[in-house]
Amino acid sequence: MARTRIRPPDPLPILNEPAAPLPTLLLTGPRVFAAALAPTTPRAWRYGAVVVLSSVLSGLAYTLVVRHATVHAATVAETPVPGLPALLVDVLGGMFLGLLTAVLMWGLGFLGAGRAARSAEVYGASFALLPPLWLLVILWTLLTPAAAWLPDAAALQAAGSNLGNLQIAGLRTAAGTQAGFLLLVVTLLGTVAQCALAFPALRVLTGKPLRAALGSLLPLLPALLVQFVGVAPLAIAALSRPPGA
Repeated sequence: MARTRIRPPDPLPILNEPAAPLPTLLLTGPRVFAAALAPTTPRAWRYGAVVVLSSVLSGLAYTLVVRHATVHAATVAETPVPGLPALLVDVLGGMFLGLLTAVLMWGLGFLGAGRAARSAEVYGASFALLPPLWLLVILWTLLTPAAAWLPDAAALQAAGSNLGNLQIAGLRTAAGTQAGFLLLVVTLLGTVAQCALAFPALRVLTGKPLRAALGSLLPLLPALLVQFVGVAPLAIAALSRPPGA
């Protein structure tokens, strides 16, 4: 008697994974972004390029805003003027703080909202908000007349030839320019806007409003603190009183 061979079932067709949404979609439709992200395979650094770009531009914007203060102070105090290596250190410092902010948002967002929230991707996409704003700060800085960055005669006289006082006077003047003020606003309010954009996306992905709220609120203060550290010299100089005032 011949043995009957059992034919194996046909393999299931391989379905193509849908394309991940562009990070800019989060800015116009956080819920639509989350719905498009949900069926894709989780990848923590899917939007890592956006984070890196934003971080580099933030460091460059800060460096350009404060460079007049540092160069002028070194010139008046007759000390070596900061060269290209010093400028690169400032840019890399801003980049490091931007990346640290992204890691904090990822970790604390995960802690608050859980794995389903995909906080690394949501917060990574939220950095798409910042590059156009950093470019605006950079352009505004470059268009500001050089004289606007220099302390007035009274501030220079009060600072004397002390390098530290001259730098503070220069930073105080820089913070008073429109470009300096815009830098502070983008640095701090931009972080708040990122967390606000993340909430509706996290809510769709988790299906739990409370978890989404925790995922957007837990990272807020630590991220703000890190961003404030980046602009602290400018902010503190703006709030300080001139010598003898």
